[in-house]
Amino acid sequence: MSLKLRFSSNVVVGTGLIDMYSKCCNLQDSRRVFDIMLNKNVFTWTSMISGYARNQLPHEAMILMREMLHLNLKPNECCGSLEDYRKVCSNIRMSDQISWNAVIAGFTNLGIGEEALECFIQMRREKFDVDFFTFTSIFKAIGMTSALEEGKQIHGLVYKTGYTLNLSVQNGLVSMYARSGAIRDSKMVFSMMNEHDLISWNSLLSGCAYHGCGEEAIDLFEKMRRTCIKPDNTSFLAVLTACSHVGLLDKGLEYFKLMRNSELVEPPKLEHYATLVDLFGRAGKLYEAEAFIESIPIEPGISIYKALLSACLIHGNKDIAIRTAKKLLELYPYDPATYIMLSNALGRDGYWDDAASIRRLMSNRGVKKEPGFSWM
Repeated sequence: MSLKLRFSSNVVVGTGLIDMYSKCCNLQDSRRVFDIMLNKNVFTWTSMISGYARNQLPHEAMILMREMLHLNLKPNECCGSLEDYRKVCSNIRMSDQISWNAVIAGFTNLGIGEEALECFIQMRREKFDVDFFTFTSIFKAIGMTSALEEGKQIHGLVYKTGYTLNLSVQNGLVSMYARSGAIRDSKMVFSMMNEHDLISWNSLLSGCAYHGCGEEAIDLFEKMRRTCIKPDNTSFLAVLTACSHVGLLDKGLEYFKLMRNSELVEPPKLEHYATLVDLFGRAGKLYEAEAFIESIPIEPGISIYKALLSACLIHGNKDIAIRTAKKLLELYPYDPATYIMLSNALGRDGYWDDAASIRRLMSNRGVKKEPGFSWM
């Protein structure tokens, strides 16, 4: 075992040992290596879970998968792909609540809400009990698919099973309704809660921001600031988005400054900078947006330049459009949207020859427009 201890500190070798022992039906040593490994990567988790499944130990596989989910490790980080996850599931006999919960949560975290909902329906048909873990996973899945009618039915089940006061379930409901655009229902659940945590606030805040209730999102953010719950990166992204959608440039800049100067919040990320560029762009402040991009302390990504290019197309600023598109083409020469947006900007101002040359360049580079693709 000393040899195992020595090599298990190496993630590649340790993962190989787990896979080897499990394929030799020696799950005891396989798990021992897994437990003593200092670092585990995506393949480490996959090997151990697959080992249990392959050796007809579904209960252990599901317990490990549930542990992985509680550590905020998603199955798409654990399994190489949806196909890999389905293979794991196909080897598992769904014999108890833990098995069903883990599989539903897995599909949810992979972003496959439809399959998570199908599993939930099958779980109910086979008369397995549900718990708060089931509800939180399925409400997240429904928020992805906007299967609102099914969500309302499951909301009714919450009352029948006595989980109405469970904070995780309440948060799941707030998020489900908010992501489905049912802001009124989301606010109703939120108002009936005895306590709110960061997830509660962010769920409703994001729902309002992304579903055309910008003023409400700003009011909600101000209420949140007056509580003991402090805004995080997600909170600020939502309120910046709200400011952008309702055209409150000064307010958005005020919130961005607040975020950047706060020691309690992580520094702004790419998505925060992109939202602020969008805020400048919607207000028609294209030169200010361009100057802001130059001041960003991190490498601007495609979303930032596309936000500016889109604003140039709306406001008809050919000069900034050309400069922005040039940077985009240097960084992402095979992105079709850049060529199309620049060509449209040139054509809109009557520069038909220049627009045609951009289309030819796109063709010569073998870049093809994706069917149904739009950045507007």
